[in-house]
Amino acid sequence: MTIQQLLALDVEKVQPTLLQAAVKSILEDYQKTSDKKAFEEIAKENIEKVYALVQKSAPEAINNATSEKKPITEKATDDKPTIKSIDADLKALDKDIKVCRAKIKAYNEEKRKGQPKKKKPTRHSKIKGHFISISNLVPPSLKENKEVQKEARKILLRAHRGIMNVFRMSDLKTEQGQEDIKGKYEKVIEKK
Repeated sequence: MTIQQLLALDVEKVQPTLLQAAVKSILEDYQKTSDKKAFEEIAKENIEKVYALVQKSAPEAINNATSEKKPITEKATDDKPTIKSIDADLKALDKDIKVCRAKIKAYNEEKRKGQPKKKKPTRHSKIKGHFISISNLVPPSLKENKEVQKEARKILLRAHRGIMNVFRMSDLKTEQGQEDIKGKYEKVIEKK
């Protein structure tokens, strides 16, 4: 069983709702994770259990075109399994899913330990970033107008310097922000 088989399910047809919630939970965790292969390894057992329960209780949810044609390993019965047995399986599975999430969280923390930590952005860089992002808001109809670009640059530079002075930030950082804002507009003005 693979996560691809769960992705191919018609989740809305999965019944009972507890099973549907379990399928959605696994799929959400899969979408959130950055390391898909590690997730598949860690959650393989849970994926198999959930898929087996779907095969038992809601075979109409399985898209036959993409699923493998494997016989169900358990005894085939003519009637559907009882809700009580499915609920018991789901409760046990819920515990497994929680354990799986804990394993994935621990794996991600371990993976992050080997990577260098990102520096927290400074106030200077945040302010500079906001002013640069304002320069991206020029309407498309005015992007070709050099006069508008020059006037916007002049206003942003003046406002940036004013904010930096009011916040009593160092002149060196102010000059660096000014240069970055000028550089952004230089690129825009030179393109024309």
